[in-house]
Amino acid sequence: MGAGFACLLALAAQSGPAAGRTIFAGKGGCLNCHSVENQGGSLGPDLSEVGVMRTPEALRAALLDPDAEIETEYLTISVVTKRGERVQGLKLNEDDFSIQLRDTSGNLRSFQKDGLETLGRELRSLMPSYAATLSTREIDDLVAYLRSLKGAVVRPGETMVRTRAIAPVSERVDWLTRPERDGEERPEAVLDALQIPAGATVADVGAGAGYFTWRLARRVGPRGKVIAVEVQQKMLDLIAEDLKTHNVTNAELVLGEERNPRLPEGRLDVVLLANAYHEFSDPEAMMAAIRRSLKPRGRVAVLEYRKEDTYSPVEGLHKMSLREVRSEMESMGFETEQVLRLLPRQHLLIFRSRP
Repeated sequence: MGAGFACLLALAAQSGPAAGRTIFAGKGGCLNCHSVENQGGSLGPDLSEVGVMRTPEALRAALLDPDAEIETEYLTISVVTKRGERVQGLKLNEDDFSIQLRDTSGNLRSFQKDGLETLGRELRSLMPSYAATLSTREIDDLVAYLRSLKGAVVRPGETMVRTRAIAPVSERVDWLTRPERDGEERPEAVLDALQIPAGATVADVGAGAGYFTWRLARRVGPRGKVIAVEVQQKMLDLIAEDLKTHNVTNAELVLGEERNPRLPEGRLDVVLLANAYHEFSDPEAMMAAIRRSLKPRGRVAVLEYRKEDTYSPVEGLHKMSLREVRSEMESMGFETEQVLRLLPRQHLLIFRSRP
């Protein structure tokens, strides 16, 4: 019995992220094309943060059928020169007269177009499928390793000095209720991505005029509950009217404080901070309270306008960069679960409490 248990431990040690890392660097040959933390090839995209950028399902699909979903910059370019040389690679630059590629060996190649017999753009990936070369278990291990690559901005135990200025609390009801907001912020797509189950208990902290509150209430259904938190009573009054308009009865309104959202401890499945976190006057106190409110596998979703965008409908203090969001949240005991790139002007990130 002791020997059998030891065997099981040995098998366990050979599976999961550690085994996946070995496959990534060895049998899979992934480092020939991809890099992780500045180690590896340059033909494919850097994978240092792929664990927060792609779901396990998307990673598995990419390994088994890399042609199914290809970003434009990774389409295969094939050229045949008038001397008969055939080259495949990824486009780096192109103008009317020339094209520059990185070939499959990672070399930079430049061609004058008048010296080419053919120039083709193919809807396929240079990445091979692993469906026939890796076992199901090896695919599982490789996915587990890729999911572990989250590129933490702040390591556990590190301190972070906040340099951004805290934005004042917005009182612009006209902005919160503007007709074009649905098209700009895609609220249903956001909630689809969060995959909130029926019966969940959810908090909408910094709920504003209730833009997400009634939508969340419909998602969780009659067995679920939404807690809308605001520090402005006039906003809670607007939410109350909006809930009546939408016939919502499973929402509770809470007048929060600047340092305390007044949430029940250990009860929440999801906390949504939609365009609100940047206004917290004391982020550490607020996020500590929110962390205490979460169930063991509870999540925090942060939605913020992108500071990286030059042109934006919001003022600078009401925007945050991806690095700012991650560094602040990670320094307060959260780990980045996923970065969702589905909105035209906003960052959407999902966090969990770090064990």
